[in-house]
Amino acid sequence: MLASMLSAAGVNAIYATESRRTQETAQPLADLMHLAVERIDADRTADLVHAIRMRQSGVVVAVGHSNTVPSIIAALGGPPVQIGETEFDNLFVVSIANREVSVVRLRYGAGVSSKKAAPMPNRRNQVMKIKFVRSGGLAAMPGLKVEGVVDLDDRAAQVTSESSKYRRKLPPQEVEQLRLAADPARMSQARTALASPSRKLYDAYQYDITVATSDGKSQRLTFNAAGGDEVDQAAPGLGSLVRWIDNEAQKIKEHRLSNR
Repeated sequence: MLASMLSAAGVNAIYATESRRTQETAQPLADLMHLAVERIDADRTADLVHAIRMRQSGVVVAVGHSNTVPSIIAALGGPPVQIGETEFDNLFVVSIANREVSVVRLRYGAGVSSKKAAPMPNRRNQVMKIKFVRSGGLAAMPGLKVEGVVDLDDRAAQVTSESSKYRRKLPPQEVEQLRLAADPARMSQARTALASPSRKLYDAYQYDITVATSDGKSQRLTFNAAGGDEVDQAAPGLGSLVRWIDNEAQKIKEHRLSNR
């Protein structure tokens, strides 16, 4: 189950402790990816963290224990996590870009629902506001500009577009999905890929996205793309945010037209 989940992630290194359980968990993925499982004993967490940091890029899988995985995440700059001694289905996705670290906690195995997936709270860089403008892009066609502000305060989450007199409340599940989609680490990683001159663009919009986090920082990303699927090819994972913006932009346009 774990191997099938991670096979498309582009894994290029796999670490596991000396225990039989962790070795057997890691081996199917290693066989699938044609990689060797690199052993680092459970009492050498610092060595594992150093090895991960030395790679600087790529996707690394580390299979550990309930008492070592939290230490690894903390050493990489993530938030505190707890794992019960009888929990064997936790999967933590740690994204690191520059000094931005985000953590998503997933579950895997038979009978595990995807609804249990949830981002770990990291108060240092939790996404609190998203501003977006989608315009005519390369074609610069008039009437295509749509703008909005997404407030992700848990007590009053909503998306608004003042120019269109549009307002919609956001349910908690959608708030968490947006926080994950607008992950600051992912935004940083996408900047170079989306600016590549080799990308071929057809019928593209221009997207101007600003993400503000709870630590007072903000990131701005401006790019041209023909929708979320095209974005996913250049910057995997960011397409879900672009698809959400496209859907919301359509609602804003329809609201604007119905109130003329």
